[in-house]
Amino acid sequence: MNTDSHNQLASMVHMQTGVQAIHGIAVPDPETAALSELADDAALMLRMLSRNGQELSDALEARLDCLQESFMEILNNQMAADTLKGETRLHLYLSPEGRLVVEGEDGDAEKLCELIAGAPVLQRRFQELARLALLSRGVEVARQAHEALKSPESSPENPLFGRYHMCLKGSLSHFYVR
Repeated sequence: MNTDSHNQLASMVHMQTGVQAIHGIAVPDPETAALSELADDAALMLRMLSRNGQELSDALEARLDCLQESFMEILNNQMAADTLKGETRLHLYLSPEGRLVVEGEDGDAEKLCELIAGAPVLQRRFQELARLALLSRGVEVARQAHEALKSPESSPENPLFGRYHMCLKGSLSHFYVR
């Protein structure tokens, strides 16, 4: 057996397993490789998510809408009691530590911070909303990604996939989702 026959044999093995070679590097077939190594339970869960994910996503969104309305009712009642009009734009979000942050015009933002400090239910409800919104978004992202893996030709354009990046820099090279 010479080098040429060895290369032909290696090429045939790669073809039989769905693996291509690019510049001597084995590259799995993209249509089957991404999910092929998953455990049976994980693959089953993905199939279920693909079939029922839209229903789950819709149910989570409906629950989120209901809780957002409830949050706004509590917040508006608290603001009316503290004579805070809420006419200026205020931006609320959770810090990495999980604390509710209020940004906006200084006076109104300070008043709302004091109001929230006096009503801890608002912070807890906002945290619950953030978790539920993230879960809802995650289910929808997972569903779309799984559908795209199953049939890549049917979903070539999806802005969601533009969030996946790679930074190429020697040993510091890495992949990340933005």
